Amino acid sequence: MKIIGSTTTYVGHEIPGLHGKRVRVFAVMRDGVDIDDDDSFVTDDETLARLGGVQAGDRVDIAHLRANGTCSFVHCDPLASELECFRGAIEPDLSKTTQGQ
Repeated sequence: MKIIGSTTTYVGHEIPGLHGKRVRVFAVMRDGVDIDDDDSFVTDDETLARLGGVQAGDRVDIAHLRANGTCSFVHCDPLASELECFRGAIEPDLSKTTQGQ
């Protein structure tokens, strides 16, 4: 399954104003991001598959996709479970969310 470079819809509420918008996936941040781990920021599908795919605690580096097909230079990092392509595939890890804090 192609993840990196794919387009999906942001269905979460953690990032105000992005709900329902189309986004492009640039990377997966394994379990948040551990800067001491070489495999914490994954930018290719082969490495992601080798690591077991997207998990509940992972965050995803995304950018808003404009109507003309270009991406915003502003990137966000929601939980993977807040993207439509992962709904039902992974359970949300509510301990990692910042909503309501």
